[in-house]
Amino acid sequence: MKIVWLPAANRDIKAVYEWYRREAGNAIAAKVIQRIVRSTELLLTAPYLGRPSQSTEGVLELVVPSVPFILPYRVVDNRVEVIRVFHTSRQRPESW
Repeated sequence: MKIVWLPAANRDIKAVYEWYRREAGNAIAAKVIQRIVRSTELLLTAPYLGRPSQSTEGVLELVVPSVPFILPYRVVDNRVEVIRVFHTSRQRPESW
């Protein structure tokens, strides 16, 4: 199993880092990103750990502990594709 960050997820994670860096500094930004990335590593051995998305069939959602983010993802063959890095305070899209 391997983790693949799709383009939208890559843009999201960069934006998350920049926001935390501006608001709380480099150290906090790095910790938030580290928490998000380490959470995805759980999917290497348990790819179906996330809860099924209520909006998009075939998509699972991983809730990141201790930070307000959800990672919608899908399992395709031998890879986990992270679709977005989504802040829980935002309005969810109709589908991922």
